[in-house]
Amino acid sequence: MGAVDLFSLTYDLYNQIIDDVVEAHAPLFLVMHRSADEIELSKALVEELKVRGIKEIGEESGGFMLVMDPIDDHIGGFRISLMATESGENFEQIRAKAAADRGVSLEELEGFELENGLEMDEDLFAEIEESYDITAEVAEDDLIFELVVFDSQDIDNIREHDEAWREQASL
Repeated sequence: MGAVDLFSLTYDLYNQIIDDVVEAHAPLFLVMHRSADEIELSKALVEELKVRGIKEIGEESGGFMLVMDPIDDHIGGFRISLMATESGENFEQIRAKAAADRGVSLEELEGFELENGLEMDEDLFAEIEESYDITAEVAEDDLIFELVVFDSQDIDNIREHDEAWREQASL
């Protein structure tokens, strides 16, 4: 790889590769959103998650995990998320294919990142969150995608917001 090769990769092309990788995951993200919409948050489900912490759901795309995480807010708050995993190897293959489809090798892509102080995973994860409201992180050899289904802090925030509006209306 010579210096001339690096100049064939531009920021626009880099961003197109990011968009291609995100778009390759769109079917998974859409199924995650559809599955989240179909979840009926019942007292029984919440109690089961409080005991077990995790529940396998769905059959599509290998299924998902419903996970409850407590929030340290002194009132027993919690967050319920829908999680999906993807092997790091599969993620790399998708990235390599997206780059190759744009005429760029992985070596060129990595060189461009180094040369310009970029981190493609960070850029990809930011785009996924912005486009699909799904967070992504690397855990061991896998990627974990998380869609928040319920967050008790949202209820607290709404109550605080409503109280602030009521106070202003009474002035």
